[in-house]
Amino acid sequence: MPLAAALSIPLVTDNGGPLPQRDLVLLLTSAVIVITLVVQGFTLAPLVRRAGIAVAPADVRHEQTRAELHLAQTGLAHLEQLADLELAPDVVLDQLRYRLTARIDRIEADRATDSGAPTGEPTLAAYRALHRDLLSVQRTELGRLFDAGTISDTTRRRLLRDLDLEEAGLGED
Repeated sequence: MPLAAALSIPLVTDNGGPLPQRDLVLLLTSAVIVITLVVQGFTLAPLVRRAGIAVAPADVRHEQTRAELHLAQTGLAHLEQLADLELAPDVVLDQLRYRLTARIDRIEADRATDSGAPTGEPTLAAYRALHRDLLSVQRTELGRLFDAGTISDTTRRRLLRDLDLEEAGLGED
């Protein structure tokens, strides 16, 4: 906008002579615009970081990992309360406890791998890849059962939905 205003200054005065200092106004306007953009460009990123508006991707992953671990541990504590109060069958509690413990193990193994500590546990990425491979094998077998007439289309669709939901629960790589 300032440059448009500076360019709209007429070239000549009312008596037909050149407008004095017009070139200086254009030069100063252009300089102010360039300096403003450059200064803001160089200072914006540090300002955003200092203000805490932008968070580094590694910090976001670390925060998410800590939250996932905390949630799984909270779930385990709740299961223990339910077990103490005998509010759920032991078989159900054991299955849920196993899933939460496995999730905690995967998170801790992934954290150990990220920190450079040696670990024999599979990482979360390896777990997801293998789990997706198993789901693919199950889908193939489900298609074979349907093609052979062993299961109905309704059963196939319900089981496919369950497999799709399980895969969606794996999250992104």
